[in-house]
Amino acid sequence: MTLFDELQDLMVENHFRPEKKLSQFFCINEALLYFITKKINLKKGDVVLEVGPGTGFFTKILLSEAKKVGARIVAVELGENMFELLSQKFSEEIKNKELELIFGDVLEVDLEKLGVNKIASLPPYHISSALVTKIILTSNLTRAILVLDRGFVDKIIAFEGFTEYGALTAMVNLNSKTIVVEDNITPQSFFPAPNCQSAILQMDFDYKNNSKEYFIFLKEIFRHKNKDLQKALKQSIEFLSKSISWSESEVNLKIVSLKNAQKKVYLLSPKELLEVFNYLDSN
Repeated sequence: MTLFDELQDLMVENHFRPEKKLSQFFCINEALLYFITKKINLKKGDVVLEVGPGTGFFTKILLSEAKKVGARIVAVELGENMFELLSQKFSEEIKNKELELIFGDVLEVDLEKLGVNKIASLPPYHISSALVTKIILTSNLTRAILVLDRGFVDKIIAFEGFTEYGALTAMVNLNSKTIVVEDNITPQSFFPAPNCQSAILQMDFDYKNNSKEYFIFLKEIFRHKNKDLQKALKQSIEFLSKSISWSESEVNLKIVSLKNAQKKVYLLSPKELLEVFNYLDSN
């Protein structure tokens, strides 16, 4: 039986339909699910997060591989019907603590408290930005494999100078090595088919500064991304002083002698942006 046939049976038996407003596009490409599982490189002791397990097709494959090596899965599901379906389907694995199934919004879950160190997921596309923000602000992660809208992935891997280059791009690429391991996943891999191509993004984490304060700094100066750094900072200094507890007078003095002061914000590399922050944040 194909995953599409299995999905049809589940929809009839459990009286549910995919909700497009929640970006419920169920993966029916079994080869894709095995490919993601291989890429996450499960090892003994890993705690792997799955976001929005839905029907549990991917969960089943993840669990099978996790049992072989001694890893554990944490799945967070927001849909009540899907949560009940998963609770029944994986009752034995939940009982044996091989799977921790959580009902709720993953954006409100403390991943560090759960001990998550890897993420393998096909998350709802409408939370892509919020989810990647949460991921990059979470410490102790080693790898994430995410299936996302190709257009969003293009923003994440953009270089300085590109139109798509922004605060989240700079934050992600400072703290992780990002590569696209598959860039042409067709809509037919899902039911219903989304109105976009999808891609698989791999993030291998190497933290330089993933603090909330640094992300606040990035978001604020990228509001003035087309201005030179000095002007952008002068327009941002009042907000930044309140948000990061900087001395406005001290920062104003530092801005005068700032390296790359005349360079436009969107032309600064992630490393250069961190150097600016560290200089302004120093005593």
